[in-house]
Amino acid sequence: MFKFLWNYFRGYVIIKIKGFSIERFLNLCLNKDINLSKLEEVNDGVICRISIKDVKLLKEISKKTGCKYKIIYKYGMPFFIFKNRKRKMFLIGSITFIALLYYFSSFIWTIQVTGNNQIDNNDILHFCEEKGLFLGAYKRKIDIKSIQSDLKNNFDTVSWVNIKIDGTKATISLSENIQNQKTVENTSACDIIAKEKGVITEIVTRTGTPLVKSKDVVNKGDVLVSGELLLKEGEEIKGTYNTYADADIKAKTEKEIKVSVPFEYYIKEYTENKKSTYTLLAFNKSFDFNLLKTKISYENYDTIISRKQLKLSENFYLPFIIKKTSYKEYIPVKKTYSINEAKLYANKLITEKIIEEIDFSSDILDKQIIYEEIENQLVATAKITLIEDIGEKVPIPISYSDEGSNIEDGTNKTTNTQ
Repeated sequence: MFKFLWNYFRGYVIIKIKGFSIERFLNLCLNKDINLSKLEEVNDGVICRISIKDVKLLKEISKKTGCKYKIIYKYGMPFFIFKNRKRKMFLIGSITFIALLYYFSSFIWTIQVTGNNQIDNNDILHFCEEKGLFLGAYKRKIDIKSIQSDLKNNFDTVSWVNIKIDGTKATISLSENIQNQKTVENTSACDIIAKEKGVITEIVTRTGTPLVKSKDVVNKGDVLVSGELLLKEGEEIKGTYNTYADADIKAKTEKEIKVSVPFEYYIKEYTENKKSTYTLLAFNKSFDFNLLKTKISYENYDTIISRKQLKLSENFYLPFIIKKTSYKEYIPVKKTYSINEAKLYANKLITEKIIEEIDFSSDILDKQIIYEEIENQLVATAKITLIEDIGEKVPIPISYSDEGSNIEDGTNKTTNTQ
């Protein structure tokens, strides 16, 4: 876009070269630093683009080579001014418009963030704003390398950053590290307790002292693996040492999920009535185009808001946003579920809650749903039996007691339900 504006301000012409020594003509132009661009071979010669100031240099080359050239098109501000020299107001308006475009091209008017899955867009944009990259920032004052480095240093999950400015658009491209929580080492002393009531089906202890075994019944809050290790000298216990307990503990548990579905419900039937208002957003100010002050007389309606930023090309955005607010009328229509329809909808709600509340690594062994009609609604209660990870780490203070030569723990102890 900037190259286009620069060429427009300077002006250029398209010429057609004919003759028997066109190749020599082009070589002499090259020797004299005459820039010929967009060369295109045609049946009887060559068509190319040349700046206004270089046209006068072609006469001498034309004489030397015997080639002729002809101007077939003139383009740019100098020709526009000459053509409209008598239409002063139009000329002034056009020059002002082009000058404003050139001025706007010196700033950033839209910012796009890509590649971020763990970090919120607003966090990145807020950080960049503090470092000088924001809507309305003067492009020449933006230190891209510094912002890239600061982004990478400030956000631990960011492994690679690239900021590209094209036209009035800035694109921030990120690459994030994939963090696996299970591989993150934690050295804080802790116990592992039961987060649910259940029957232990499997326990694999890596560090710590296991206090339960397979088929044991545990209640919520019971300590399953202790972070307290015994310090021994032979058979004599000399003291204790608190450490980080680590284990995989699975148990058979039961969960209950309850949902209710009213038999009567409403749907929206939209009419053809619709009203829209427009607002221009520019430089942190809004200009309402609703000159007639349209009033919304609908009793029931949905409000739909859309925004569109004006742009001259894919990367040349302008600091103007058109906000459209639409009001769409609807009539609420009363409907009634049949028993089967209510059950189907209740099952759908239960499935959504299972996905939301139960970890994907759990194994569901059984699911039973009981339906009851209570006060014009269907109440569905799902009783779910599953195998799930029951362990929850709780911190304990690191401590040492006496001196000892041996540490006894439950490292790598495994029990399974047969």
